[in-house]
Amino acid sequence: MLGPKSPKRLLVNFTSTFRWIHSSTQLSSDANIAREWLDNLSPQSLPSRSFHVRYDRASGPGGQKVNKVSSKCTLTLERFSSCSLFPQEVRRQVMDKRMRLYNPVSDSIVVQSDETRSREQNRQLCLAKLVDLIKETCYFPKEADPADIEKWERVRGASKERRLKSKKLNGERKRTRKQLW
Repeated sequence: MLGPKSPKRLLVNFTSTFRWIHSSTQLSSDANIAREWLDNLSPQSLPSRSFHVRYDRASGPGGQKVNKVSSKCTLTLERFSSCSLFPQEVRRQVMDKRMRLYNPVSDSIVVQSDETRSREQNRQLCLAKLVDLIKETCYFPKEADPADIEKWERVRGASKERRLKSKKLNGERKRTRKQLW
């Protein structure tokens, strides 16, 4: 049985990570543009006019004011799959990874906040939640250094040699057990 720290498990994890990082060196220009866009993303960089804003009555403490004032903010971004506000790679990752704010049936992103009693603060919190979740969901690996790639190649070659050597030793051991009649 392979434990989480067994040498075989570590070798498998290392090999799959190596392949993934090695293949990430051929990133397309779309991914580079999306990575740059994601690095510069902030709640202030999202235009408010792109979202449908709705205010409802909030739940929780606040006494009678909660029953009279609509301070809960709901931001909706409809037709997300064709929205030009986000780069194509970001939209693809959000839709593929099933970000919890994304509703595939209506093709929209819905964000709610009722944490404060202020409409404007709740609207800003909605935008901040959206930005945080997009940054959590989307990942674009950085390009690997040539020195790192060379090191990974050496490690991969050494692990292949060790594997072949152990196979050869196992074969020798089995051959010596054979009895010739």
